[in-house]
Amino acid sequence: MQSSKPHAALLSSPGMGHLIPVLQLGKLLVTQHNFTVTIFVVASHTSGGEWEVLRSSMTSPFCDIVELPPVDISGLIHPGAAVVTVISVMMRESKPALRSAISAMKLPPTLLIVDLFGTESLEIANELGIPKYVYMASNAWFLALTLYVPTLDKLVEGEYVEQTESFRVPGCRPVKPEVVVDPMLDRTDQQYSEYLRIGIEFPKADGILVNTWEELQPQALAALRDVKLLGVKELKRSAEKALSKGDSSHRALSLFAEVCEVQQNA
Repeated sequence: MQSSKPHAALLSSPGMGHLIPVLQLGKLLVTQHNFTVTIFVVASHTSGGEWEVLRSSMTSPFCDIVELPPVDISGLIHPGAAVVTVISVMMRESKPALRSAISAMKLPPTLLIVDLFGTESLEIANELGIPKYVYMASNAWFLALTLYVPTLDKLVEGEYVEQTESFRVPGCRPVKPEVVVDPMLDRTDQQYSEYLRIGIEFPKADGILVNTWEELQPQALAALRDVKLLGVKELKRSAEKALSKGDSSHRALSLFAEVCEVQQNA
């Protein structure tokens, strides 16, 4: 079954902070840009608010919501594991269900968008032969740090928090050792290895959508050019040029740029 509309498959990891931005992205693609959207959700059901948002979204006329079967990760993590570890393992164990759900769709997707914790599922897009993107609902500074962590991992000996000098991330303000993000606090913790893996996998995407624009963070965006990231205005110009040549994947990127602006100005 084929459709003239582009069909975006979005993958959301557990938690309100991940679910709501993905739902907003899906709604905007449908209402403003004539997309068909299917959102796959890995829900934890640990939050009443998350459950309510998910249930209300399932009755929405804008997007199809598919809740993937729950996974039991109790034997894969230790008690008290960090949130980053828990979510990462949940997303990894949900990958077979996502692959099966996409394969069973009557209308196959024409592109895949995953969030921060969904990078291991980018390989599914490769299997399908469709473009793949990562949606970073945070800003360019956090994205730059995440992408630079694999380099820091090779350069820095010992714990980051025990260093005496700030870390210099290209295009960003220096990062003081005492204010590194939580996954970098203990390099022996599994959450660090998961965060490191995410930083390695991000550049495997065909593009990265980040919640910023050129004039707001020009230095950070300039430092990210090598990972196929474009600022909003430049992204629009590039996509409009590609549209004139009939490139539907670049059309999708153009629409994502507009979504980014809407979120910033909300």
